Amino acid sequence: MTEEINKSYVQHYIAKASSTDNQDLKNNYLYRAGTEMEVIESDGNDQLSLEQQQTVLDAASSLLVGNE
Repeated sequence: MTEEINKSYVQHYIAKASSTDNQDLKNNYLYRAGTEMEVIESDGNDQLSLEQQQTVLDAASSLLVGNE
């Protein structure tokens, strides 16, 4: 992860992903957060595997500790 991660952006999209039951939207939100944190490849493919989703959630959790 880079030093210039926009934590507000990540927090916004993680919250949106957590609040939807729509899998397409959830993937898109997690893709946005994941590419901001540079934990998944920014290739335009927001159809994330379960492993990629968990990678994004774990990275966001680490990034946002104490930022709630």
